[in-house]
Amino acid sequence: MPWPIVGHERAVELLRQSLASGRVAQAYLIFGPPGVGKTTLAALLAKAVNCEGDDPPCGRCAQCLRFDRGVHPDVLIIRRGMVLDEEDETAGTRVGIGAVRELIREASLLPMAGRYRVFIILDAELMTVEAANALLKTLEEPPPHVLIILVAADDSALPETVRSRCLRLELRPVGLGRVAALLQERGVDPDRARLLAALGRGRVGRSLALAEDEDWLRWRQELLDRHARLVASGETAAALRWAQELAEGFGRDRDQILEALDVLAEWWRDLLVVRAGAADLVTNVDREDEIRKLAQRLDFGTILDAVRQVRRARRLLEQNVHPRLTLDNLALALPVSDAR
Repeated sequence: MPWPIVGHERAVELLRQSLASGRVAQAYLIFGPPGVGKTTLAALLAKAVNCEGDDPPCGRCAQCLRFDRGVHPDVLIIRRGMVLDEEDETAGTRVGIGAVRELIREASLLPMAGRYRVFIILDAELMTVEAANALLKTLEEPPPHVLIILVAADDSALPETVRSRCLRLELRPVGLGRVAALLQERGVDPDRARLLAALGRGRVGRSLALAEDEDWLRWRQELLDRHARLVASGETAAALRWAQELAEGFGRDRDQILEALDVLAEWWRDLLVVRAGAADLVTNVDREDEIRKLAQRLDFGTILDAVRQVRRARRLLEQNVHPRLTLDNLALALPVSDAR
């Protein structure tokens, strides 16, 4: 029975062979970009090691059903922000020492229902130094009944001492055609499926989330509509008003403004690939006509500079450089098409 995950055949086959041979590693590091399927694969592995069926995970046995209901007594999922120790001041934004201490305590206990006690640490790259150091001893000498699964977007942010003690599984984006086909199987019409697959850039989880998020798609549309008008008009006052609104928004919702700059950088990158003669690489496929027309009016160097300016503004905002000044400078640096 195939595992219910799109792509990642190599990682899935390795895990299935390990399960069949009884040679499951005691620590795995599953890493790759957000939305690519890391948490899904970690959950499938966690189910499989305790599954009572012939082809794990069967999804039908008592062990699998407990996991699916979130009540398996031998599974602990640790997320950033979990407060398991009142003295752990970093727990709000990181994976803190308190959470790892709880893992270590639980790991010393024998399984209650299954063969393994399974610990999944999400956002593992956000472990504090103290938490990573505390985990290291358990990784070096894990009890035979313990399986630890680290899930990380950026494995390089983890200490090498931690990485080297895990079997590493890198998950990469899946072909857009496969993602679009999956979306169509779930009732999404072909054009919309193609757009969602492109926006997700091969990250199945991201595309599935976008398919359910009409508010985000509407927000993106309005953002790009306004940005395209600014580039076409070249009105300095309008550009500065836009920058002011973004700066005010940054004070209310930092992540949304950073995401807005990601969307704009992707739009400018689309102009760049069209100008370079690689239109098949466009991400914003629903705006391809607009992108082609603008790309014809701007030279390659100008578009490349715009991509760099947007990415630079994002980096500065991440570093908490003055938002209004940063965004004003971006607005003034935007190129103007000759369509006025």
